Amino acid sequence: MTLSNVRVINGLSAIQDTTRMVICDLWGVMHDGVVAHPEAVDAINHARRAGIKTVFLSNAPRPRSHVRAMLTDMDIPETLTDHIVTSGGLARDAIRNRFKRKRLYHLGPDSDHNTIEGLPVEHTDTPDNADLILATGLDFNDVESHREFMAEACKRSVPFLCANPDRVVHVGERLFICAGAVADIYADMGGHVEWFGKPTAASLRACLKECNIPEKSIRGNNIIMVGDSLQTDVAGAHAAGFNSLFIAGGIHREEWPQVANKARNHVLSETDFQAIFGEHKPMPNFMSRTFRW
Repeated sequence: MTLSNVRVINGLSAIQDTTRMVICDLWGVMHDGVVAHPEAVDAINHARRAGIKTVFLSNAPRPRSHVRAMLTDMDIPETLTDHIVTSGGLARDAIRNRFKRKRLYHLGPDSDHNTIEGLPVEHTDTPDNADLILATGLDFNDVESHREFMAEACKRSVPFLCANPDRVVHVGERLFICAGAVADIYADMGGHVEWFGKPTAASLRACLKECNIPEKSIRGNNIIMVGDSLQTDVAGAHAAGFNSLFIAGGIHREEWPQVANKARNHVLSETDFQAIFGEHKPMPNFMSRTFRW
């Protein structure tokens, strides 16, 4: 997908006539890890009333039941959470299908334990004798400390399943490192990494299955991926052949003033986009500061 510019819009209503389905990121779009964004909730409500299918796609390394409970705790209406796909859920499906009775090492905090609960595997407390590593987070605050810790597993060609491809995430105003940063180290060491969630095309296509929509029944430009990460959300849309709406007030909030300054007639040129976000970043079709109707 080659784009020459990005259309800057005020809200989803600007493109409702060509949109049949919205695949929506959660963290940074619907909420900040602490509270829900009312405008975003309103956008999903309006989209559904307009006959647009909506599904939440999250790189949360948790089962969808956990994510649904978290959203309702943030006062996001339960009626909007009927369709959810999570990277953690996709990773669990892969383990059930391909790694039964294998030794699994869970790399991540104990608070993510529900991601491995009920899986048909044997748990081990070290990656040195594991048959696979499932990463939901970090074991050490310093990302580089994982390099030596995983050296033996990498030497034995142990597959590394990354259930959270995000590298960083905002919780309120604080920035936290995610499992994707550890997966990058494992890959750099020569290890085999399997990614679940965005930006894989498979994760976006799983959203069609979640909503019982046959792939052949819908055109890619009728589906829009809404997210605040160029590296996962927008890149995932490119991979799947879908359109994308980039929410620039999330991870890239510091760059938004430059967008507002350089956009002309609600259009940001490819040159200006690359100057702001980097030459090799995937370009979205549309951009907005926040997700709103």
